[in-house]
Amino acid sequence: MNIDRKICLRSMGCTEEYKDFFIGPVHVEDVALARITLFENPAASGRHLCVEPICHLSDFASQVAELYPDHEVPKLPEDTQPGLVRAEAVPKKLMALGLHFTPLEKIIKDAVESLRRRGCIA
Repeated sequence: MNIDRKICLRSMGCTEEYKDFFIGPVHVEDVALARITLFENPAASGRHLCVEPICHLSDFASQVAELYPDHEVPKLPEDTQPGLVRAEAVPKKLMALGLHFTPLEKIIKDAVESLRRRGCIA
């Protein structure tokens, strides 16, 4: 693993770091709806990005910590490359076809509830 791409999770006992890590979360229901929308729309062509926002892993972890203060969520360092910009409204082509994406907060809540139902987290 490239050492430049690390963020420290030492508070959780992990010695690896993942600096400058960006993610593009998407709700599984949005992926399914996007596939159906593209299949049913003859005007759709080319590639389509199916993600909500592009955010830094520290933003994502902060939102999880805010929504679930009773869980131990590691605090991650802020951006180590301040010039990199988060992106919103990434799936413009899908949005133009009428698809509305699930907000990040609901993506997180649904994922946590799914993990709880399956006994993966308490």
